[in-house]
Amino acid sequence: MKNNIAIIDLGSNLTKLVIVSGKLPLQVIHRSVYDTKTLKYAPKGIFDSVSIERIESDIMKVLDVAKSFNCTTTLGIATSAFRTRKNGKEVIISINKKFGIGIEIIEGEREAQLIYKGALETVTPKQFPVLVMDIGGGSTEFIIGTETEVLWKHSFDFGSTALTKGVSISDPITNQEVSNLDEKLDYIIKEFFKAFTQFKPVSFIGTTGSFESFAQLIENKNGNTKPVESGYEYQPPELEWVVNTLIHSSADKRKIMSGMNLLRVPTINIASIILNHVLSQISFETYYLSLGDVKEGLAMEFLGNRT
Repeated sequence: MKNNIAIIDLGSNLTKLVIVSGKLPLQVIHRSVYDTKTLKYAPKGIFDSVSIERIESDIMKVLDVAKSFNCTTTLGIATSAFRTRKNGKEVIISINKKFGIGIEIIEGEREAQLIYKGALETVTPKQFPVLVMDIGGGSTEFIIGTETEVLWKHSFDFGSTALTKGVSISDPITNQEVSNLDEKLDYIIKEFFKAFTQFKPVSFIGTTGSFESFAQLIENKNGNTKPVESGYEYQPPELEWVVNTLIHSSADKRKIMSGMNLLRVPTINIASIILNHVLSQISFETYYLSLGDVKEGLAMEFLGNRT
């Protein structure tokens, strides 16, 4: 009898599913992503009937996949979009009741903690302290830590979708619009730069999402089409190339880039601006990709508490 575990992540753009085996060490046996466009259909601070219908439709798809993998436990988290929408809590209560599951809205600080746990489960940097960065649609998490403890963490209320809320963005984005977003970021994440100066991380880990696409685009450019894996090490010149290419690209150009995940096309240019804002001011000895994030962190927490 398999005891697989399904972990659902209701994000600000996408609904994600990870299925892991029911024992340690952690073994991921399935990943899938669903284009819910959560915030796109809830732009006025509330989930309307259309957005709720899209969320529930993707929940049904996720649960069908979980059933096909004989999952005996289903865990779920909802993040920034549900923290910030007026009826986010009510929507989650209704979904849990309708589908008989237990999705939990988690606060940003807990999200950051789980991201760190999930990232270090799949990547072991050569040197510590390490900075783990997760760029979501509605929030971006920065966590600095060692092998054994988190030294500093913060979840900022901006992401590849939320950063441009109420702002008109051209396609492709103009240099002036990039400067405007950089000024906004300067104000928002000044506390992060203070923490960086204090704790001096020497390694960098970018988790899933846009970071996976950055790595895949680099590899495809170099003629390697095999899917990238956790532990992939970015070379700084290539990371700089892909970020700058994406910032100044149009959506149509991104759609035809070899290695581009089409789900990332609408927002990866903004994620690139966020990353570039950080890396243009600080540097690291090594740069890694982790395919583990909050979902794997939640699985690790659950399995650790069960043993």
